[in-house]
Amino acid sequence: MSQTITDYVCTACGCLCDDLTLTIEGRRIARVEPPCPVAAAFFLGERPAPPAAAMIDGQPAELEAALARAAEILQAASAPLLFGLQHATVDAQRAAVALADRLGATIDPTDAAGRSQNHAAIQTLGAVTATLGEVADRSDLIVYWNCNPAVTHPRHLERIARHPYAAPGEHPTKRRVIVVAPERNASTSLADDALTLRTDSDLASLAVVRAIAAAATPADVRIENEDQVERQTGASLAQWAYLAERLKHARYAAIFYAPDKSDPGGADPIAHSITELVRDLHRHTRAVALPLGEPGNAAGAAQVLAWQTGFPNAVNFAAGYPQSVPGESTAGAILERGEADAAIVIAADPLNPPTTALSAAAQDHLKQIPTIVLDDHATETAKLAAVAIFTPTFGIETSGEVFRSDNIALPLRAAIAPTRPTAEELMQRLLALMN
Repeated sequence: MSQTITDYVCTACGCLCDDLTLTIEGRRIARVEPPCPVAAAFFLGERPAPPAAAMIDGQPAELEAALARAAEILQAASAPLLFGLQHATVDAQRAAVALADRLGATIDPTDAAGRSQNHAAIQTLGAVTATLGEVADRSDLIVYWNCNPAVTHPRHLERIARHPYAAPGEHPTKRRVIVVAPERNASTSLADDALTLRTDSDLASLAVVRAIAAAATPADVRIENEDQVERQTGASLAQWAYLAERLKHARYAAIFYAPDKSDPGGADPIAHSITELVRDLHRHTRAVALPLGEPGNAAGAAQVLAWQTGFPNAVNFAAGYPQSVPGESTAGAILERGEADAAIVIAADPLNPPTTALSAAAQDHLKQIPTIVLDDHATETAKLAAVAIFTPTFGIETSGEVFRSDNIALPLRAAIAPTRPTAEELMQRLLALMN
């Protein structure tokens, strides 16, 4: 007998669409509506069942024995590290902070590959932001900077960019969408305009746009060699001037970017430069900048750490109170320096060779120390762990709260009843075993 669940929150991409309808047959999701290839792959894809409730040194084990062994490892450690957490509910993230506090550990939210989140731009400059609902209702110009939402966030264009907006006293109308990307892609074909961006030229291109936006008119911009602009950025000075003028004269402009785009200086300088551009545009109009967002609950991890410790990532409790040194106390840096003597990896797979973001030195050290893994499937990291305990499938068998990329909290409820203890329950039981 099938069951239908409406208004379900999808964690398959950063949009966290909350209008899905799922058709459940037994313990299987049979149908997902509205159509979305990313949601379909997430909900309808085959998931091999874990080999057991838990594993100790790669062998099946009872849950209680695995918890006892994990508690022994943590009690013997003097500098444990907790990381992952992107695919975890707010409740599980809070339990992780409590466990890190009790252990005097370092806790650092990372993505599935072990890449730490970077919040330096917001901490340095602040942020000019808005909810996705406000952008959908009020913006008349959206710029997608070096991203391809038609593939990575398929319903973003449908729900935000192509949602009709209404200016005061006017009928709803179509907003303008501009895509800035290294090559033509699925998003540029759906946009009103597309600008070519040379690979690794984000910072140079944004500097040109800022210079034009700061001038009274495009003619006031003085660049000695206009041909050099196109060689360095991929687009001509006239094209960047077109973008800058569109931004300056919009009633409400929104710039969306992918926070994980690689750049010679890392992703954060790009976010830093986009934030500065938005601040410059406020001399002329209303403008905001928002990341497209990552799958799961990355925004929630930053929110939980910020309200619990005062820092959004890379928090160390060794002194008995929270401290953070960005770049120094991230998971990758600590492992690379060989400082951690035990690790808890929560819903991440940093030892998966094709996808890992950790350096070879960090991976080697992680393999040498006792590792505890909490995940919903048998990852490469779980297979090598001293202890692996399997949790309900995040986004399908979990309930709790998650945060959208615009930092709006949404309720997540289990579509399928879980048969294994949640990550939150497991960490609470570990905490109890060490008291």
